[in-house]
Order: sequence, then structure tokens, then C-alpha cells
Amino acid sequence: MSNPNFITPGSVRAIALSVDVTYLTEEAAKALAPDVEYRLREVIQDALKFARHSKRTKLTTQDINDALRLRNIE
Repeated sequence: MSNPNFITPGSVRAIALSVDVTYLTEEAAKALAPDVEYRLREVIQDALKFARHSKRTKLTTQDINDALRLRNIE
């Protein structure tokens, strides 16, 4: 079974607009979408590791912040 992409080029364009990138071609958005999805999955996996290490089953915003800090994205 294939896993559908959940980050669409439209999502990439919306994110770009939110950070004042006014010109992003559709082709560029299509090229960026898989990379954005991959990096988001990495951050979520790292955040889940922080939660497990703390013996929790719920993911918190602090787990996400720690995962972003770990990858120097913050």
C-alpha cells in the first residue's frame, strides 16, 4: 500500500507566503514538498524519542521544541 504525501505543493506555497517569500513557482513547490515532508517526519520521530525517554505516551510541545533544537532548526 502506498503512503500518500501529506505535504502538498499548495502547503509549501502557503508556508512560503507566511514567511514573506512572495514568488515561488509551482515547480519549485513540487520539488520542495517531499523534502519538507521528510524533514518534518524526522523532527516528529526525534520528538517521540524525547517523549519515550521521559516515559510519557503523550507528545508535548516541549518534545517538539527539543527535537527542533537538536537539529538546529529552532
